[in-house]
Amino acid sequence: MAIEIERKFLVLGDDWRDQTSVSHLIKDYLIARFDTGKARIRDCDGKATLTIKGNRTGVSRSEFHFELSPDQARDMIAELPSSPGLEKRRHEILFAGLLWEVDEYFGPLAGLVTCDVELPHELHDFPRPVWAGPEITHDSRYSSAQLARAMQTEGFVLAEFLTGN
Repeated sequence: MAIEIERKFLVLGDDWRDQTSVSHLIKDYLIARFDTGKARIRDCDGKATLTIKGNRTGVSRSEFHFELSPDQARDMIAELPSSPGLEKRRHEILFAGLLWEVDEYFGPLAGLVTCDVELPHELHDFPRPVWAGPEITHDSRYSSAQLARAMQTEGFVLAEFLTGN
């Protein structure tokens, strides 16, 4: 079983930009939520993947990836109930021997910048870059499912959603 061990943070400032090694254009479509997880289709630079994620326990959860042809991805997004796509540019940064992924969102989520780091085990101690701000690993407002649902709300304003106003 594939296990993802991940911590997620809000990004502060722009100091991370000059540390980026590579960037990818990503569009995620949530196609199913179930008691213990979710399924999504991701288009990353024209390559499609179906990902199924299990329930989060602490900072770990099961995660399975399946490659799709562009036609399969398009047909599944059209056929299955899906969220509006979450569009973002993912920037990869190597910091203290770990890969950090900074996600800069577009469209209705413009202005939101988050980062995550995958760890070798749950208790792995790691230094945080200065631009990795408050931890949001367990803050459901920042889950892709919550963000996609909120974007569908009439009059959606990102700042109001995140502050609860």
